[in-house]
Amino acid sequence: MILPDLRYSIGTDVGGTFTDLVFCDSSGDVHCFKIPSTPTMPGESILTGVDEIHQALRPPADAWREAHHTHSSTVATNALIERRGARVGLITTFGFRDLFELQRLAIPHPMRFDSRRPTPLVPRDLVHEVHGRIGPDGSEIEPLDQQELIEAARALVASGVEIAVVTFIHSYHNPAHERLARELVVQHGIDLRLELSADIWPQAREYERAVLTTINASVRPIVEAYVRRLTDGLDARGLAIPARIARSNGGAELARTMRDRPVVALLSGPAAGVAGAADAAEDAGWAAADLMTLDVGGTSADIGVIRDGQPVLSSEELVGDFPVLIPTVAVSSIGAGGGSIIWVDSAGSLKVGPRSVGADPGPACYGSGSTTPALTDAFLVAGLLTPGQRLGGKLALRLDPARRALATVGQRLHLTEEQVADGAIRVATAMMAAEATRVLARRGVDAPRFRMVAFGGAGPLMAALIAEEIAIDTILIPPFPGALSALGAARADIAGDLVHPIYTRLHKLSSAALAAAYQALRNAAETWIDDQSSGVDMHPFRISYAAEMRYEGQGYDVPVALEPDWLANDDRDSIAAAFHAAHRSVYGHATEANEVWLKELRVHLSGAIPRPRLRAVRNEDLEPDSKRPIRLFGQTVEAAVVSRSALGANGTVQGPTILNQMDTTTLIPPGWQASLAPSGAMILRHTETKAAQ
Repeated sequence: MILPDLRYSIGTDVGGTFTDLVFCDSSGDVHCFKIPSTPTMPGESILTGVDEIHQALRPPADAWREAHHTHSSTVATNALIERRGARVGLITTFGFRDLFELQRLAIPHPMRFDSRRPTPLVPRDLVHEVHGRIGPDGSEIEPLDQQELIEAARALVASGVEIAVVTFIHSYHNPAHERLARELVVQHGIDLRLELSADIWPQAREYERAVLTTINASVRPIVEAYVRRLTDGLDARGLAIPARIARSNGGAELARTMRDRPVVALLSGPAAGVAGAADAAEDAGWAAADLMTLDVGGTSADIGVIRDGQPVLSSEELVGDFPVLIPTVAVSSIGAGGGSIIWVDSAGSLKVGPRSVGADPGPACYGSGSTTPALTDAFLVAGLLTPGQRLGGKLALRLDPARRALATVGQRLHLTEEQVADGAIRVATAMMAAEATRVLARRGVDAPRFRMVAFGGAGPLMAALIAEEIAIDTILIPPFPGALSALGAARADIAGDLVHPIYTRLHKLSSAALAAAYQALRNAAETWIDDQSSGVDMHPFRISYAAEMRYEGQGYDVPVALEPDWLANDDRDSIAAAFHAAHRSVYGHATEANEVWLKELRVHLSGAIPRPRLRAVRNEDLEPDSKRPIRLFGQTVEAAVVSRSALGANGTVQGPTILNQMDTTTLIPPGWQASLAPSGAMILRHTETKAAQ
């Protein structure tokens, strides 16, 4: 089955400062739009952008109705980080009231005397215990105390709780007590919504499962309102194809199903960006490449890793200091973006971020009345951005307010505005380089052997500066770097993840139990596929099986890819051999005589949908050729300023050069050169020998 190219496709990415939209038409052209985000009304900026697309391009009515559209955002993430979610209570097993207080006993930063564990999402006075116990094998040790459960639910209602999380020990193996809790609340007419941990992600690790369920409960009302506003607004605008929401695993799912488990989309924006970077690299001929991704937006810099052409997934990511068990594109974020505030600490040191000026009022150079200096102001004063340049083709940058804002910092440090700008860019570069080094080291990556994909509104501006710091000498700038997360959403396949607990020694697992677990996982996968594929043309779903396994006494798991025949035919020898091989690959050794535990089975589902066909190279006239002085790391140099369209298919541009386009600006420093790939992506290469080599 060969899928047809889409006639029209829309992708969106709601950031902290701007909302990016892409519209891919039947000719392969990609049209980018940038709208100020509306943090107080999530989804409204998308609808405004969709209106602008329709007014600007006037697509045929029938094609507009059939346009596919996928949306990524930070709505859930921001609600979690800012603690703006619902008032949540917790009902747990007797003896586990301090689950959120104890956490994992680890101190986040053990070398700092002021290090503290994150404040729990549920205060202790909203945690209630009930008697009842499920054993680790799923058997009932003690019946659930139904009266205690009813009293706990009523007490939470009296305390103003909107949603109660129910997390009983070992419910991943047997959810009967959690199911009974819901039945009792309904039977007794208690006006309390329950969120069951076994429904969200049935995996061992009581603290992490409780946190994941609590996050889901906390952000659910906000996400439900966002999805409702979005889908109602899109329906009213004549878009008939059901909306999809980008997931944290780099795929997407239907909005109507995602709103039940919004936790799967916590990192949808950054994940869509990394997935879009993998697509852009493949389009440019970098198939199966090892890459570092750098996404610098308005409020943060996100760093990810791509191995063999695929985004690296992790089940151990932290979002707002909290662990997230579900498979997520591994992205590390720091508070250093175009809107990050430039300030001076009590010791007189220049700092950048993590606080941001946000979309309203924005940096001082937006001319909206702000006097708070931000990193974008530094870019403008340093000459890296052009006075009068219009962000997203709309907002003209104003130099005078930017200089006045930086002067407030310069007065404290006895520096000129240019020196403050230069210093702030140095600080931001050092911060991002340090985080990139940490991320790559965590993945066992030697940075000079990797290449970089830079995107986001400010990613191409800082890419070469950061690459020099970490000894990367080749950078890819996609054709639409400022809107790559939106384009990644538009091109995302349907993808989901499911888990089924086993938690027993492999040799003690009966043939019947393994077969039953395999069949249960397969049935759940088929149900999910049926939900997602309704009315959508796509390739048959690819179903990939894996297991989390460990040796007896080991405190960490190793992911192991499995063949479905091994599960269906009780081939435990092949399962064990695959685990030993995986352990040897990761740690350099295997102890085949040791007992092996099978913790859980996992399945990853992906279905390819029709993708927009992209035209290779575009032409645009943004700015005539000129030259101006720019300040880089304490030196002033003369740089050419040209439109990106001036870079022909066979030509190269030598640094120092500023390349402008509608959605971003690219800096080519001295010692670098840029050329164009057939896909329209720009390749930056370092042409001077680095001191580190």
